[in-house]
Amino acid sequence: SSVSTQVREAVVSTQSTGDYLKCSFSYDKAGRTAVCVDKIIEVLPEDAAVLDCGCGTGNYMTAIAKSGKCKSYIGMDVNEGMLYHARKKAALLRNDDTVSTDVTTVAGSLLEELPFEDNVFDCVVINQVLQHLVDVRVFDRFKYVTALFTEIKRVLKPGGVFSLNTCAHDQIAAMWWVAAMPGVLEKIQYRTPDIDELKKMILDAGFTGFTFVRDDTPLLGEAYWKYEGCFSEEYRSADSSWALASDEEYSKAMTNLKYALREERETFDNIARNSIAKTGHTIQVFAYNKPE
Repeated sequence: SSVSTQVREAVVSTQSTGDYLKCSFSYDKAGRTAVCVDKIIEVLPEDAAVLDCGCGTGNYMTAIAKSGKCKSYIGMDVNEGMLYHARKKAALLRNDDTVSTDVTTVAGSLLEELPFEDNVFDCVVINQVLQHLVDVRVFDRFKYVTALFTEIKRVLKPGGVFSLNTCAHDQIAAMWWVAAMPGVLEKIQYRTPDIDELKKMILDAGFTGFTFVRDDTPLLGEAYWKYEGCFSEEYRSADSSWALASDEEYSKAMTNLKYALREERETFDNIARNSIAKTGHTIQVFAYNKPE
């Protein structure tokens, strides 16, 4: 890729989020969960060709490939650490006689045009990726996001489905560790389009039939409720929000969390559970590339 691409990549990724090469090794161990994957499988047509944009370690790959509805799955990510794990999962699937899905992985950036022909996929999925595509230095900070939506529409077949998982602003505020770091909360919300803005961006890209549901499954699965995990680097590296904390805010949050979990754990647990019960944890969006 060109020098300008590398520079842009560096700017956007370092602004958003931590060292993903290192994170990739604790991503699955810490409990990262393929939230809403059952809802995604439900909307797939038979023999679907699926593109997973920003596939990470391939969390969605296994469930989609084993669903029996997917003919081909391509997982695309820019990060070599993530792809290392995704490739290992792809190899296991290729050696599994019960799986007929053709599974491949591709190294590539979502800040550029997608390296595929027009109208080739039945479904394009993008899960918890938007906040990593934001350029906070410019007026139109979501320009890469809107460009990606246009590209996704281009590679989808007529009638194809666009599946997107993200967090609404109230859901971000309800996450217990984010709530402990107000500066981080502000940064993540600034990097994440809230539902109304997201809907407008998707409809402006030419999609129709926009729907969304709130889902209660935490991105970290059951590990989300293991609050003491936050004192280990492995647990923290499974969520990019920690990387946005200043040293000062991080140490203050750690002190407060240690106190709360030692002295008032039951209250802390009640607040954490009630917050998520009110808002849900993620939002699952579907929209369609209506036939011309």
